[in-house]
Amino acid sequence: MLKVSKELLTKSGIADALGTNPMRVTRFIDRNKINTVKKEGKRELFKLTQFNALKEELNAPESKKDAQSHGFSKDDYILTLKQQLKEQKQQYEQVIESKDETISSLKETIETSQQAYNDMKDQLAVKDSQITDLTKLTNNAQTLNLVDKDPKRIQAAHNDAETKLERSSSDEETNNDSAKKPLKKHWWQRWGKLD
Repeated sequence: MLKVSKELLTKSGIADALGTNPMRVTRFIDRNKINTVKKEGKRELFKLTQFNALKEELNAPESKKDAQSHGFSKDDYILTLKQQLKEQKQQYEQVIESKDETISSLKETIETSQQAYNDMKDQLAVKDSQITDLTKLTNNAQTLNLVDKDPKRIQAAHNDAETKLERSSSDEETNNDSAKKPLKKHWWQRWGKLD
């Protein structure tokens, strides 16, 4: 440490002379309302004698113990940061692991649902083919039943269908003939019209 002299020093110069940090000097200035002796631009200059009280504080044994108990060494700080980093890394790995498990379980659920969907689709196709087959069998059974009961009825139904076709064609011919002949008007149809 330097001897106390009448030199003018900056805050960092005073901190170096007293063996402390500039922040502590700044706090001491604010707490004790010490005025600057001279200003050179933005630099504030102080007399070292104004800081005798701070020098005594720093030399007191209690303040040294307090400073050591409150201060962290760089090694402790680095160890603390490493421990925090390790814990955060473990948490991150756990989150990733749980995410992967969730994704795999969702994939399994999707595969199971897809399989169930395909099974249902196959069952519906089988059901549709069974319905088609049963419909054909029912129609065949009804036809056989009618043949067994009355074969003449089937022939008559068949003849009726042919007769209806012949009638519809003859009706068309008569409609064409009637369209060619003018309709005969009766006296009451002509009575209202005087041409």
